[in-house]
Amino acid sequence: MANIIKIMEGFSFIPRSELNLLEALESQKVNVDYQCREGFCGSCQVQLLEGEVEYTSEPIAFIPEGRILPCCCNAKSDLTIEIPGGCHLKKTE
Repeated sequence: MANIIKIMEGFSFIPRSELNLLEALESQKVNVDYQCREGFCGSCQVQLLEGEVEYTSEPIAFIPEGRILPCCCNAKSDLTIEIPGGCHLKKTE
C-alpha cells in the first residue's frame, strides 16, 4: 500500500516504493541537506511529526528523539515531516 508523505508548510506526495525517503524527497525536487546518504553523518535529519518509518539499515549517527534519517528509511505509514529551514523546492533548469 502506498503511503502519503506530507511536508509541513509544503505539499504532499506518494513516493515510489523502491525509493528511500531521501530519494523520494529528491524525486519531488525537495531540497534536503545530506552528505553520506548511508546514516553515518546525520546531516539529513528531519522532524517526524506523525507516522512511522522503517530503517533499511541501522543508522550510525545519533538521532535525537522525534527525528529520522531519510537517507536510510522508508515510510511504514503515512508521514508528516518537517524539514529544518522549511520546505524549499529545487529550481528546474
